[in-house]
Amino acid sequence: MKFIKIIILALLFVLALVLIIQNQEVFTHQFELKLNLGFYQIGPYITSNLLLIVASFLIGVVFAVIWGAFYAASMRGEIKEKNKIIKELQQKRETQVSPAQSSSSEEADNMAK
Repeated sequence: MKFIKIIILALLFVLALVLIIQNQEVFTHQFELKLNLGFYQIGPYITSNLLLIVASFLIGVVFAVIWGAFYAASMRGEIKEKNKIIKELQQKRETQVSPAQSSSSEEADNMAK
């Protein structure tokens, strides 16, 4: 199964490379990028599609990492809370079982006599 996954990933990688090589015009196309907010203006800058694609990909990666960190932190807190509840229930069960075990062992000692 692992071998099949490696072959599929290699084929997808080769396919992506072929698409990029055959369509380089799209990535090298240059255009003007600007932002006018009325009170603040950015640009105009001459940029290429490749730069925008890479920048948007990296921004997506940063947002995914930040979201993953917040999610992991919230899950860690939830796990700690549930572990605390489990320990409390185990202690409660041990205190309920201990008297019952001692009384049954006393009864067994009395029957043996």
